[in-house]
Amino acid sequence: MKLVYSLLLWSLPLWSFSQDAGIFNKVYKPSYHQIDSVASYIPLKDGKVVYREFITYQGDKEKAYIALKRWFVDNFPDIQNVIQIDDRETGTLVGKSMRKYNFKSGINKSDFSMYFTVAINISPDTIDMSVYNIYGSDKRRNNLQMYLEATNAMLNENINFNQHNSVEKFNVDVTKSYFDYLKSKRKKYNGKIVYTVDSEVRRIFESARKVLM
Repeated sequence: MKLVYSLLLWSLPLWSFSQDAGIFNKVYKPSYHQIDSVASYIPLKDGKVVYREFITYQGDKEKAYIALKRWFVDNFPDIQNVIQIDDRETGTLVGKSMRKYNFKSGINKSDFSMYFTVAINISPDTIDMSVYNIYGSDKRRNNLQMYLEATNAMLNENINFNQHNSVEKFNVDVTKSYFDYLKSKRKKYNGKIVYTVDSEVRRIFESARKVLM
């Protein structure tokens, strides 16, 4: 029994990771210096976190529209009907999607889904692109609790324990997390939220640039 119990405890983290690896395949472990650096230039509009960039391009406006519409479909496959506004004549595309990542804080592991809106306005030679309405859903699993559940299951000769009993769900407002970080409220946790959201948004801008090159 002790041998089985030891093997179970040893394999739990690997098993848990393998279950999530296909979905939450980006793991962020920022330092305090990295978080402080990012927090110093988080963009705000009307008191909300709003990212906006102007991307220059060469070529035809119609070709840019086609490239960016396909970019929406290829980069945001997780939500059906991702494009909410599609105006070919004016060169306007607006859609909603999400990104997934995870990070660790002590014995807790957070699986975070970031939801957001992307708006694109295409003009000759320039793309006006914004990412806003950013919020999240955080599922946090306490590994220690998982071990205790496993122990209880083994003692009762029942190995079919449910790891999701130890999952807590949180709704996250990124703007609130940012201002709470500046006020040193739950600074470590909110700092990681701010850093990882910023990283994901900048990846979105960079991928849009590449399709226009």
